[in-house]
Order: sequence, then C-alpha cells, then structure tokens
Amino acid sequence: MTDIIQYIEDNNLKARHRYRHYTYKRFYLYNLLREEGLTLYEIAAMFNRDHASVIHGLKTHHDLISIKDKIYLDYIEELMLIFENYNEDHNLVDDIMNCFCLKQLRKIKFRIKNNLYKELNL
Repeated sequence: MTDIIQYIEDNNLKARHRYRHYTYKRFYLYNLLREEGLTLYEIAAMFNRDHASVIHGLKTHHDLISIKDKIYLDYIEELMLIFENYNEDHNLVDDIMNCFCLKQLRKIKFRIKNNLYKELNL
C-alpha cells in the first residue's frame, strides 16, 4: 500500500489533470485499491477526488479492460509491471529466451532497472 501511495505522490496523480496519461493511471490504481478492500471514500481521499470520480474511473477501467483497449493497456503497462508482477519471481534467462518482440524487451529492461530479477541482486 505504501508503494501505491508513493507512486501517487511521485507521479502527481493527485493533481486535477485530465490528460489521458494521468486519468488512465488513476483508473487503474482505483481498481487496484478497490481490490485491496478500500472503500470508495478512502480511495477518493488518496487522490483528492470525490467518490463519484472513483466510481466513474472503476467503470471506465472495467470497460476498457473488457474490450482490451490497446491505448489503455499501453498507458497502464508500467503500473501492471510495478504492482501486479512486483512479488512474482522472474528469471532473466527465461525472459530473454522467450522474448520475441520489442515490447517484451522493454519489459525486461524495466525489470532490470527496477531490480525485479533475483539473479542480478547481489
């Protein structure tokens, strides 16, 4: 939970910006926090919003995920790597051997930068 709060602060997600790269990240985090059991009011307070904004964001998140919206998925890819795969073990050699496109190479690079490979943590 503290990682999410830190991410919100570091990326200025409390600001009233309506730019897509801010709103989509907020929508994703609304959903993540809701799955953690927080109330709509608690989530809203974390982002300086009201509960109706959170409801709208949750609905939009579910709609965009259900149709696999490529633009939305591209915007939240970083968050998915940070928060969903953070505790998952990754093997650098396996990831490289199974890599078949530039997007996967970017994921490997991101994991290396964020020390998500145990074999690199000395």
